[in-house]
Amino acid sequence: EIYNGTGSAIDLDAGDYEINIYFNGTPSSGLTIDLQGTVANGDVFIFADDGADPVILAEADQTSNAGLFNGDDAIELTKGGVVIDVFGQIGVDPGSQWGSDLTSTADNTLRRKNTICQGDPVGSDAFDPAVEWDGYAQDTFDGLGTHTATCTPASVITVVNTNPADSAVNVPLNANIEITFSEQVTVEGAWFEITCDESGVHSATITDTDPTFILNPDNDFSYGEVCTVTVFAAGVTSDSIE
Repeated sequence: EIYNGTGSAIDLDAGDYEINIYFNGTPSSGLTIDLQGTVANGDVFIFADDGADPVILAEADQTSNAGLFNGDDAIELTKGGVVIDVFGQIGVDPGSQWGSDLTSTADNTLRRKNTICQGDPVGSDAFDPAVEWDGYAQDTFDGLGTHTATCTPASVITVVNTNPADSAVNVPLNANIEITFSEQVTVEGAWFEITCDESGVHSATITDTDPTFILNPDNDFSYGEVCTVTVFAAGVTSDSIE
């Protein structure tokens, strides 16, 4: 089951959502499944083996006849190649299962705790299902297709101002670039790119005056060229915890 608590509908096709399964501790995906359909806000998308219990198949949004998870396989959810969530530990064979008793990954029903507000995108970290999942007996089907999370959808971070402004002309060749976000944020990794049609890609020194960030390009721009500054959403997260 995949729960949508983002605040708006998700088009799985347009977002290039995929499930990758890593069998028996292998570090490479042995099966990739393209997800199809739309998930309304607050709704649950159910993906199932085509040989699953009829109760599951009656609720399923998509099925597959491929061999799927059997207790010791890691499952990864991606969007456009970016990891959203991982169940299990990629590259590790736990034997027959992760966890113990009802909160184990073989022959039980696991539900994400309603206090968990985002996925675990790090597939290499140790996995104990009891940390984020509640365990029930096998074939516990009540609640199938629904999920309640005690989370407020994260605010949508936007760029509210730039200097130079969009489509500005006659910008000094040694100009800095100021980017102001709609709220205080944390930036990490390659969160921006400065690309020009003559001078190419520019690295920059960053001054953090959150929510404004000043980029001082390491090399000046060239006369008469067109430059584009791109901010990558995956590298910008809110400082607010809701």
